[in-house]
Amino acid sequence: MSAQSELFVDPWAESSTHCACCGNMTKTVWGGVSSRERSVAVYYAQWTAGSPNHNPNFDFVIGAWGDGTGPDDRILVSMLYSPGGLMVIDGAGRPADDRGLCGRALTREEVVGTPLAASAFALFDAVWLQDERIAELHAWSGAADG
Repeated sequence: MSAQSELFVDPWAESSTHCACCGNMTKTVWGGVSSRERSVAVYYAQWTAGSPNHNPNFDFVIGAWGDGTGPDDRILVSMLYSPGGLMVIDGAGRPADDRGLCGRALTREEVVGTPLAASAFALFDAVWLQDERIAELHAWSGAADG
């Protein structure tokens, strides 16, 4: 996937639960990202509503999807969003670190400074701009961590 490819987001579903530390509602939304030619990723965005001090997580399962493909054709790249920016984090232990979805979760070091980083940030940008379910997070861009 080229970071310059036009990407299209297809929101699929969402769920919610209560945050163990603050009791606020934690939301998870997920969907697919495609180029004009093919599916390129599945994403998960998770945040605690009304709690900008709980940095939202974005997980991207990147690779081939469809008939004749399986988890070993995909990898997990995880990111942490804060009003100060976006940071690649280790994917191990994230909910999307599931061998039914991906062959392995990448570490921060395996992503940062590689061509994959540009592709992962392009996926984030597509989700950020196209999935209206995360609109609450846009307001956090100007909020201070607390």
